[in-house]
Amino acid sequence: MMTSTIKTGTIKALGELEGFKYDVRMLADAVDQAPMWRPGAGLKKQCDEVLDMIDQLEARFERKLIVTIIGPCGSGKSTLLNALAEVDDLSETGNRRPTTQNIVVLGRDTKDAEHLKDLMGVSHVDMRSSPAAASLEHVLMIDTPDTDSTQQEKHIHLVRKSIAISDILICMFDAENPKRKDHVDFLAHYVRLFNGDALVVAINKCDRQDQKELVETIVPEFMEFIKTAWETPIKKAFCISARRHLKNPEWDPAAAPKHDFDEFMALKTMIFGDFNRPGYSTDQRIENGRTLRNYIFEEVFRQIQNDSKALEKTKQQIQSAEKDALKAAISAFDPGETNQMPDINVMVYQRLAHRWVGPVGWLIAIWARILIFGTGIASMFRFGNPIRRISSMVSSLVHFKESKADMAESPGTDHVDIAMRAYRLVVLQQWPDIAEDLVRARFDPRVRKMQPARSDETTLNEDLISIWNDTLDHTVETGSRNLSNLILQVLFNLPTIGILAHLGWITTRDYFTGKYLSSNFFLHAFLAVAITLFLSFFIFQALVRLAAGPDRITRKAFEKMKQRVEQIQPISVNPVGQQIDVLLSLGAIDPSVP
Repeated sequence: MMTSTIKTGTIKALGELEGFKYDVRMLADAVDQAPMWRPGAGLKKQCDEVLDMIDQLEARFERKLIVTIIGPCGSGKSTLLNALAEVDDLSETGNRRPTTQNIVVLGRDTKDAEHLKDLMGVSHVDMRSSPAAASLEHVLMIDTPDTDSTQQEKHIHLVRKSIAISDILICMFDAENPKRKDHVDFLAHYVRLFNGDALVVAINKCDRQDQKELVETIVPEFMEFIKTAWETPIKKAFCISARRHLKNPEWDPAAAPKHDFDEFMALKTMIFGDFNRPGYSTDQRIENGRTLRNYIFEEVFRQIQNDSKALEKTKQQIQSAEKDALKAAISAFDPGETNQMPDINVMVYQRLAHRWVGPVGWLIAIWARILIFGTGIASMFRFGNPIRRISSMVSSLVHFKESKADMAESPGTDHVDIAMRAYRLVVLQQWPDIAEDLVRARFDPRVRKMQPARSDETTLNEDLISIWNDTLDHTVETGSRNLSNLILQVLFNLPTIGILAHLGWITTRDYFTGKYLSSNFFLHAFLAVAITLFLSFFIFQALVRLAAGPDRITRKAFEKMKQRVEQIQPISVNPVGQQIDVLLSLGAIDPSVP
């Protein structure tokens, strides 16, 4: 039952680690979307490092907990390992530096170190055992080379690899000089990769200091020092005298202990008790995985916060510049300056033809087809390839309902070109100031050049034309709807329908009474209907000209287009603006929330 529970817990734990990896990969992908922000390259590399460390957590999930001792020359790492192992010479000590040349592993079974040999190299790993190691059923302890030895370049990679595979990190300091800046700075990056319970500080040679000064001054000042230097609180700190617990301490006669204050047994109890229990390694690795995930999120958040004010400022500047540029571009569509939409009349009558019924509706439909035909003839002479134009014109007449798209063609190329030139000119005028603020926000200096900051002109063209066509279409639709209300349709159709009804009554009455009407009657009747119908239609045309003429429609559409631009964010896709948005969205993520 216990084995089944452990396996179930392991499966759940592996699932949690996979979730941490997913979060980090998503973060790395997001950082990748801002390639011009210079800190992003380093953060991407850190994301890769965190992913590698979580992978290593997964790889050793079924293996024993790894407790690593790390420290500078003379801090007492090897002495501590010997004292814990109850063997004075398990790990080499002495005055020769570095005293530890390789990774020294203390464990119960030599097989436990095989994966370390594969990782570090067989020649760099020394597996040791001792009577005390018999009780280390769930723990491996590692003694590492000095962090500041004369052969640092040769051994430092072993130290880094040892830290990367560690579940618990014991940082050793010398009580006679605990504020070793080189050692503190070296560890600053690594300690943030461990959660609080996995980070242990041991201050060795405490018996060489005055007990009162040690407790009241040295330790509190040191803890505040490393808290500031590491930017992380330390939950566990032990004042120890490792040499005192060797079988043969070989005290210097002139350097006997000054007091008995010593927390060595508390440290040993934690290692051989708390750490050395079933399931602790799984829990610890999950916590370390969560810490790794949170660390990289905090690092990205911290870096972005350094530039957040400058990024917000440049975002607003880019938005303002693009809005100004867009207004300048839209001015190219001003109907007061161009005669760009000769087909608006056709669009209006097409919409009216779909809405009107009755005799006037029939004339409107016929007139719409005549306008399509006339527009086709005119365009045939204005533009090249007359065969294609004739084909298009015939197609429009045949497929009258589908011809809306043909009539609502985009503005001419000349007008779009004018709009783009106006847009670029405004952006070019404002970009130098924006670029300088971007450089202050740690963007690549190449941003000063216009090319990486220019929006996609194809997208901008499409956006401008889309907004204009949508606005024009809406204006035409509104105008045609207003001209197709029931009252107007009744008013304009009533005279013709009244005459037709009267003629129909006379014709039917005389037919049933046997009185047949002369051809002159029907001729006059036809003329009366035609005159009334055409007169009604002509009056309606005048009304259309007043309410929905091309000039009026384009003017209204242009005004609506300007209002729409005031209400929306810039529509063009500025690559630098996109990168700023990505960074600001990352900076809005709370790194403390999993």
